[in-house]
Amino acid sequence: MVKFLSLAHAVTLIAVAAASPIARYQSDLSSSGFNSNTNASPALKAALTGAASYNDRQAILFTNPPDATNITFTFINNTVTDSTGGTIALSTVNNFPALIGTKIAMGVGFVNPCGLNVPHSHPRANEFLTVIQGELVAGLVLELNDGGSGHVVGQPAPVNGPIPQVNVTLSNYKGMLFPQGETHFQFNPTCEPALFVAAFDNSDPGRTQIARNFFSNMPDEMLIAAMGSDQEVLDAKRIAEFRDNIPTAVAVVMEECAMRCGLLH
Repeated sequence: MVKFLSLAHAVTLIAVAAASPIARYQSDLSSSGFNSNTNASPALKAALTGAASYNDRQAILFTNPPDATNITFTFINNTVTDSTGGTIALSTVNNFPALIGTKIAMGVGFVNPCGLNVPHSHPRANEFLTVIQGELVAGLVLELNDGGSGHVVGQPAPVNGPIPQVNVTLSNYKGMLFPQGETHFQFNPTCEPALFVAAFDNSDPGRTQIARNFFSNMPDEMLIAAMGSDQEVLDAKRIAEFRDNIPTAVAVVMEECAMRCGLLH
């Protein structure tokens, strides 16, 4: 149940807000509230960060009841052509200040046919993702805790090769948990769009792109050493090509899928 200020208290705090720079955030917003393209007002963020009590938060968020603009958010599908992998719209403290202090965030993913939400992790949040339209194959790379790294006395010798992965096909409101900091991905193997929603237990979950982060390391010699020092596998020229072509988020991949769906021209 939502609590409200007494009339006298609300009038006092609203008057104070109206006389301060905080009031200016209201004029910057559309009447429909925030959306996934919104650059939130720094004044509103500062005010909510400094709010000492829930009553203070209410006075900042609801300057003109019953207007709920400051606590509404629209997830916009920015995917404009079928040849793109899709887009992900996020509501976090960066674009939705009402989440400040709540420890929650939300994402909506629009994944086109053959689209891949590339391997990534969220360094500050667990994620629970649910498919509400279409079908996605979701994968999670497991964590290995062998008691150390490298040749550690008293521990088994390290074994080269891939780390185990679990995966599942998600559809019809089926969801999957992705633990904080763990590498995961989602892929649409069909010729129809898919839609998912994802909840986070941190209002600033963050996102680390695994391939992009790896190839952002400098100098090139460090990357070559990390890949086994075989320059027939990886050299400076290939590193430059990777850096120029690694997608930032959602990509159309899987050539077989794209061919099957008639996406290659």
